[in-house]
Amino acid sequence: MNELERMCAEVPPPASTAVIEGRRRLLAAAQGVPATTPSRRPFRLPRAGVVGALAVAIAAGVTIAQNVGGTDGHGHPRPVIPIIPAGPVANAEDVLKRAASAADSRPFAPRPDQWIYVESHQRFPAIGTRVNTPKTPLVKFVERTWWRADGTQIARTQEGQYGDGKLRIENGNQLWKHNYPLLAALPTDPAALDAWVASHEFIGGMKPKNAEERAAALYGQYCAILRNGVAPPKVVAAVYRAIARISGVTLRKNTVDLEGRPAIAVGRVEEGYLFVEILIDPKTYAYLGERDIAVKDHASTALDGRSTIKKGAILNLETHATPTIVDRPGQRP
Repeated sequence: MNELERMCAEVPPPASTAVIEGRRRLLAAAQGVPATTPSRRPFRLPRAGVVGALAVAIAAGVTIAQNVGGTDGHGHPRPVIPIIPAGPVANAEDVLKRAASAADSRPFAPRPDQWIYVESHQRFPAIGTRVNTPKTPLVKFVERTWWRADGTQIARTQEGQYGDGKLRIENGNQLWKHNYPLLAALPTDPAALDAWVASHEFIGGMKPKNAEERAAALYGQYCAILRNGVAPPKVVAAVYRAIARISGVTLRKNTVDLEGRPAIAVGRVEEGYLFVEILIDPKTYAYLGERDIAVKDHASTALDGRSTIKKGAILNLETHATPTIVDRPGQRP
């Protein structure tokens, strides 16, 4: 173990975008696409979440939507969820606190023999894309995942550019970010949650070297928890509150338009050019998905060639439905 830890310590953590391409290559390999397809675009962490076609346009000049629950007897806005304040949001912390309150109010208690169903509709540039611009076509990929609530099995189907639609079931205990019992046992105090995640993830070469690296690493871990859709509501609420404490998390000025469906976006800039967003429903403050969008031009060179990313390019866009409980893998709500 000491030798393994020494080797890990010598390996620097991957770039924030580096896991994206790796995941796409795995998907392509699983479907028989040549692994040598040239590409530089990296990928972060496994994804999951929903529903219908997606758009990548930003609704220019649109004010952040209000929580529309009608008005009370005095003509004041009434919140959709009574525990959430009505009216426009002020900043990222305000959005995240409302999202935490909404998560806290959601009932969710699967039996150990039940399954947590998560559906993800994703769009991203095709493998081998060397130049990404706002007009770059995005391929579609749909992933439906069933996590057994006792953490011992996972089932999934994958459709679209890199999927065949077949249901596959895997046995074996899942890692903590996909394991409902382990997630349910996490601390809900934000500071304690930060410490727990750091103690389990920031080891060897993955240890952040400064405050910015630590903030980026925590943000990435918390985005993965939201994306996976397995965590119980109390932990989702804790994750939102923890994200609100991370430096550099800001509120996007305009709403994001998911083909007519508005979303509030909060996120932070990674590597100086990529805004990694969490998308929140402006009415219910439920998690809708995530988006990675370049906020400035970026170029890089690797062994397989040069990659160029233009400001406004979408590197990943996905939406999620609210996770639901079902009785067997393959079953949908």
